Parts: sequence; C-alpha cells; structure tokens
Amino acid sequence: MREQVTLVPNGRRRRPSLTLVLLSTAALSMVVASAATAAPTSTVVDAARTGDIAQVRQLIKSGADVNAPAADGSTALLFAAYDSDGEMVKALLAAGANPNVANNFGVTPLLQSSRYGDAATIEALLKGGADVEKAQRDGETPLMAASRAGSVASVNLLLQKGADPNKVESLEDQTALMWATAEGHLDVVDALLTAGANPNLKARLSELTKRSTRTDFPSGGFTAVMWAVRNGDVPLIERLVKGGADLKLTNGDGATASMIAIVNDRFDLAAKLLDLGADANDGSLYYAVEMHDATTDWRAKDGTRLRADHPNKLSALDLIKVLLDHGADPNKPFSGQMHSASMCCDTKANATPFYRAAVAADVEGMKLMIAKGADLEWSPPKAEKGPRDGFGPSNAGKTPLMIAMDGGKGVGMAGGPGDIREGAEAPFREKSNRNPLDAMQLLIDAGAKINAKTPEGDSALHIAAFAGKLDVVRLLAKNGADLSLKDGAGLTALQVVEKQPARPPPPNSGALAGEKQGAQPTEVAVVLRELMHGNVQASAAEGHSR
Repeated sequence: MREQVTLVPNGRRRRPSLTLVLLSTAALSMVVASAATAAPTSTVVDAARTGDIAQVRQLIKSGADVNAPAADGSTALLFAAYDSDGEMVKALLAAGANPNVANNFGVTPLLQSSRYGDAATIEALLKGGADVEKAQRDGETPLMAASRAGSVASVNLLLQKGADPNKVESLEDQTALMWATAEGHLDVVDALLTAGANPNLKARLSELTKRSTRTDFPSGGFTAVMWAVRNGDVPLIERLVKGGADLKLTNGDGATASMIAIVNDRFDLAAKLLDLGADANDGSLYYAVEMHDATTDWRAKDGTRLRADHPNKLSALDLIKVLLDHGADPNKPFSGQMHSASMCCDTKANATPFYRAAVAADVEGMKLMIAKGADLEWSPPKAEKGPRDGFGPSNAGKTPLMIAMDGGKGVGMAGGPGDIREGAEAPFREKSNRNPLDAMQLLIDAGAKINAKTPEGDSALHIAAFAGKLDVVRLLAKNGADLSLKDGAGLTALQVVEKQPARPPPPNSGALAGEKQGAQPTEVAVVLRELMHGNVQASAAEGHSR
C-alpha cells in the first residue's frame, strides 16, 4: 500500500494524512482551551472540539449555526465523529448538521468514522443522510477506509447503502479489496467479494520511466492477491482464489503472484500456489534458482535492510524440484527485473533457469535440470541494460561451461558503500556444492561442447587462460579441449597469454580485496606448454603402440 498505518490509543486505525489535520485542530484546541478560562465557547464547532456536549446542546437551543466551520473547514459534526461521540453526533444531526460537508483536507464525518471503523457512528451518519460514495480529494471512499480499518460491521453498513466495492482511488487506482487484503482483514475481504468486488483489478502502473543505478521504484500493477502473497497470508489467498483471483496475472514487472512469493522468501507458499492453479512455467523457476544462490548478507538494492528470510519447510533447492515436477521448463528464457530499490534479485535477468544455475556453479540445481532436458549450450543474447546494470562482464554468447568457471561466489550483496565482503567466502543460506570445477565436470560429463566458441571466437580454454585459471585450464585439457584451437583473432590460448601483459597486484581494500587472483600470463604459458608437450608425447606413444 502507498501509506503506512498507525494506531490510535483505542486500537483503531488512522491514516497519517489525517494526522496533519489533527495536529492543526489540536493547535486550535489549545487556543480555545486557553480562551475558555476567560469566556465560554460561543460557537458550536468550538464546543464540539472540546467535547462539551452540554454547551453544544445549549448553543443548538439558542439557534446557533451547527454547520459553521472552524478555520480549517472542520464542522462540529466532524469533531464529534473524530471523538466517536455518538451522543453529540445524534444531537447535531437532529439539529440539522450536514453530514456531507468536508473540511479543507477533504475529510467528511463519514470518512473519518470509517477510518476508525466506528460502526455506531457510521450508522448514525448514514441515517442522517451521509453520502456513502463521497470521497476525499484523492479518491478515498468511506468503504476503502473502513476496509483498511478492518471493521466488517462498518463495511457491511456501507455496502448495504450501496457503496461500490470496485471504486478506485485516484492516486494509485487501488480498491477497498486491495486495502483490506494488504492489512490482512479476512472477514472484510469475504464481505467485499460477496458483494461483488473484482479480485483481478490492478493498481496503477507507474507512469515514471527514467531509472538509474541510484533511483528505482516499484512498477505497480499489483492485484489484491499479490499483497496477500507478499505478506504470506494463506487464508486470504485461498479466499481470493475462491472468489476468482487469477494467479497467472502479472504486475508491472511481469511478475506473477508465485514469483512475488519466491523473491519474498516464501517457498512453501510458492509450492501451495501451484496447487491453487499457478503456472509453474511463469518464470518462477528462474527465481527459485536465484534464491538457491542467496547469502545471509544479501541486502535489498538500496542497502536499507537484509533480504527477507522467512521460515520454510522447503529449501530453494526443494522448490526447484517441485517446479520441475510441475512442468517448469529449465530452458525457457527469462528476461526481466524487479523494479524496486527495496527488493532483491539480479539487476537484470537475461537467462534460462539452467543458465542461472551455471552462473552460480550450482551443481545440485544443475543436476535436477539436466535430468529434465536442460540445454547445455544455450547462451543469452545481447540485451539492453537495465537501470542498475553496468557492473561486471556481459554473459552474452557464453555457454554454461564458460560461465560456470566463475561461479560459487553467491549473489552480490547490493546496498551502498561498505556493503562488500572484502574477499570473504560467501555465507550461503543453503549449503550445497558450488565448486566451479565440479560444475564444469558435470557439464562435460552431460555432453557440453568443450570446444564451443563465443561469437567473438573465444573458447572456454581461451577464457580460462586469459583469466589465469590454471585449475580450469588443466580440467579442460584433461577432458579433451583442443589446445591448438584459435580464437577470432587467429590465436591459440598459448599465443593469447604470450601477448598478455602482466597482471597487476590485487587491491588492498574494496570488493576485490583478498580475492584470489589469477595466475600471471607467464605461469599460464608454462602450464599450456607442458600440456601441449604432454599431448605430443601421448600422441607419439599412441603411435608407437600401434
């Protein structure tokens, strides 16, 4: 929802926007109170503001104007509604108070009572002629306010008087059903659905378009069930689905309710959504794979908080298996981004679920997807950068075998300055095999093409040699990599490192401090020559044996 909700002393809910109104009236009240010692209140609104019912009755009897407002436009009836003073409300209505006069902030007595969920006052106001659909200037209706307050009695009174359950406010196009759902009011949601509320209406999509690495914002487009999913409210979800909520609808980021559940660390709920009709092939598998790469120090993109970590019976790896068993395709490309600085996840998703597992060197996740026919050669096409892209090399054109050699580091921590691991091992939430060499061997054993090239002509051997990854070079050679293979410039891996300048010393601070550096090009060259010499000897020995 677009606003936080505070609690008044009696436990009823009040919107912060009204707090501004109350602060101004409180200030005026102090003025009136100080003046009261010198002379009695002379207007009905002053008496109502101080809660002086006797004075209100006396002024009414003397013919005073019950509709004369205070400086901020608030009438005596609005003050009585604010204080939930039923006796005063009835007295004012009987004297001709207009229940539909709003103050300068657009608040009517009925809206104020609805924000409290004060059913008794609401009933009195409705009997006195209050307009059930009169909205505040931003479109908030009494039904929306009562729905958020969680008063089913108030909601039913308003519905019986003809309140429209599908009316939207003007700022975010949100409905009473959305407000009740976001607050977790199951009985109110039930009443609204019974009255014909549409669970598949979407909140407004953001009209903003300019994003940057420092500024991001939600794209909007939530349906009611998406709020319930984000909050992990299973009874509400079940009621909304029973009422017709479509779990396949997407928000402004193209995310379904299942995807929202997964990125909010609600794996058990994501599995339950499948039983309720969610599509396993909607992109959820990609995010389940990403969540298996999650670390305990993973922060939201704006660095303000750690990512959600809810108790689940299922692990992310378990959820991967559940999704695959429900028909999720490990080869379905997923391109998207969760647009919110308070959210998690890759800056720009541009991969298949299997490829994302290869990025993580996620051996166990890859095994599950290989068993379901994962494409061992798929590589991402070049894609437009997202608002937070621009860091790290592009994976476009690189095969899973090429990309797995850099895996096992976990997701980026995100956040601001200081949110870096300083070269420490990634503290994964779930223990698993993320050894890059094991991941590469798994791919090779499954049939990955060891001599495949990128569009620029680089093979896995060229990439490993240039990066100084001696263990990877040896692994590739042991599995039959062609040491004489030439890249797009016509150079073998050995020729590449022979031309490569010396690697600079590692930094003493920052994200790369303490990180294992690649071998110097001269060291790589020595290893490649040894491997080539060994191959020559092996070939010669094979020839002699014939």
